Amino acid sequence: MDNISNYYNTLAPAYDHSRFGNSYGRFIHAQEHRALTRMLHGVSSANTLDLACGTGRLLGLADTGLDLSPQMLAEARNKYPEKNLLAGDATRMPFPDQSFDAVFSLHFVMHLAPEQTRPVLAEVWRVLRPGGRFVFDFPSRKRRQLTGGHHDSNWHGSNAFSMQDFEKMTIDNWQVADNQGILFLPVHRIPTRLRLLLAPFDTMLCRSPLKEYASYLLVCMVKKL
Repeated sequence: MDNISNYYNTLAPAYDHSRFGNSYGRFIHAQEHRALTRMLHGVSSANTLDLACGTGRLLGLADTGLDLSPQMLAEARNKYPEKNLLAGDATRMPFPDQSFDAVFSLHFVMHLAPEQTRPVLAEVWRVLRPGGRFVFDFPSRKRRQLTGGHHDSNWHGSNAFSMQDFEKMTIDNWQVADNQGILFLPVHRIPTRLRLLLAPFDTMLCRSPLKEYASYLLVCMVKKL
């Protein structure tokens, strides 16, 4: 995963501003934060891990963070010096078995090759307590099929799934508890002044039967007892 670390090391100093300092980024962040908060309802941040925590955009929901990029972690530590933030690989996490009640990871699975996804799922399963939740996102295969697919054949954002793909992959060890879409409308093509007004409509579509045609799917899985 060195390519992922190198990519984010380069982006780290400007990441928050370039990705989430504009109306498009704020739109995505607000929708993701609301959905993640809903799926983690009732779980203490003290028992929650933010996997691939990056610069700490979502660390308000977790007291522990893990990331492969030293530069992204440095940005997160500046924001949250009181948090337990560690460098590490998602397939070999530096935590004992059954350490957490919840793990969440956004904008990470998208960077993995399909064959790399299973080891990450197995490692998350290991560090979760029985009945623990794993909340994560990935690009929607159905959306990509509808729009003509992804044009970048390398690692960056090329991993897409349908819900059926993930249910087959996880049937033995996980139970899907909840899922919704993220970013249904082509917000980048909508005038800035209208984006905030359309946010409730976008969220409604993302939680409707059409959810798999959103750009991403956010899934909450529960570790089977």
